[in-house]
Amino acid sequence: MKKLLVVVALGLLVYMGYQKYQRGPAPTAAEMENAVFGEMRVSTTIEGREIEMALFVKVPDKPECLARARRYWQDMLKDCPTCTLQPIKCHDTLTPRYARLFDDVPIPSAYLSLSAGNRLERDGRLVVYGLTDQEGVFICDEMRRVILKKYNGKGTCIAPSGG
Repeated sequence: MKKLLVVVALGLLVYMGYQKYQRGPAPTAAEMENAVFGEMRVSTTIEGREIEMALFVKVPDKPECLARARRYWQDMLKDCPTCTLQPIKCHDTLTPRYARLFDDVPIPSAYLSLSAGNRLERDGRLVVYGLTDQEGVFICDEMRRVILKKYNGKGTCIAPSGG
């Protein structure tokens, strides 16, 4: 289980790194009507298991999605030499499989649901694949505890659906 705490650290790097590059005024409700979804993924092998973290973030537009990602990836590459990083994707819409995360619907993996609490934050969902249900709940709770020290919004762990 100790090595799985590495997953917590990686998850925190993924989300906090992405959040720290937010600049500018809060998006209005009208701006968020045509929101874009950023998708970032990082994978690593821990104790012989492939672990993948997927972060989905709702942003007002593609320029913000791309600007955050460019600066973020430069930092992430130097902080996680054992990770395989995939390029960010900016989607006009998410597939139904991932869109339901923003409705806090349980999926087979536990995930962290984050709802922005100030003008610098964005709604996000952080899923860690490759864990048992018990490990997933533990990792989610740990990420939530640490992230909420710097995140003003609401963080909720969504338990796995058991399937």
